[in-house]
Amino acid sequence: MTASQLRRRAVAPEAKSEKRAAIVNAVHELARRDLSTSYSVEQLAKKAGVAKGTVYLYFKTREEMLLAVHEKHAHELFDVVERALAAPDAGAEKVVRAALRYLKAHPEFYPLAAGCRSMLDKNVGTEAAFAFKVGLGRRLAPLGARIEELYPGLQRGEGAILVMNSYAMVVGLWQLADPPLSLRPVMHRPEMQLFKLDFERQLSAALLDLWEAAARRKP
Repeated sequence: MTASQLRRRAVAPEAKSEKRAAIVNAVHELARRDLSTSYSVEQLAKKAGVAKGTVYLYFKTREEMLLAVHEKHAHELFDVVERALAAPDAGAEKVVRAALRYLKAHPEFYPLAAGCRSMLDKNVGTEAAFAFKVGLGRRLAPLGARIEELYPGLQRGEGAILVMNSYAMVVGLWQLADPPLSLRPVMHRPEMQLFKLDFERQLSAALLDLWEAAARRKP
């Protein structure tokens, strides 16, 4: 293969996609235990198997990288929900249980989702933010349409809203259940008992209530 052919191959869409995915996976591995973990671009590039300069071709800031990891998780969760909705016995409980299994296996989803707004506000460029939202929208539209088929009492567009409300519930409950660092030393005190939430149980109950309410809507 000539040098010219190698250059063309390097910039082919599939090659670009593979390199970007390698970088996102490397960020995920480096940050999955603690989002505050610091790492150099050299470390990241080595783990991804790309040149240091390649990282800057795809991401301008650390926040853009973390947003890409969150986007990866969001699309994986959409895949899980889509499969549950496609099942012959699709229903609220099947969908919620499938989503909760994914979230339990990926606890890093919660802090990334909770930090998503601050990422978009702080160090994420307009084009990267726009691409993130457009990508989510492309998944939400058909997913919402399938939910509306399953629950004919929903108006057009309310299936996608149900998914977004579910996401808001997941993030909001996690933030309530996860005490800030300043309060963790005193969470054992009796006065704090009210704020010690059984997160998984309450999230399961809240999501089931939300989806079952949608199922009960009359056309």
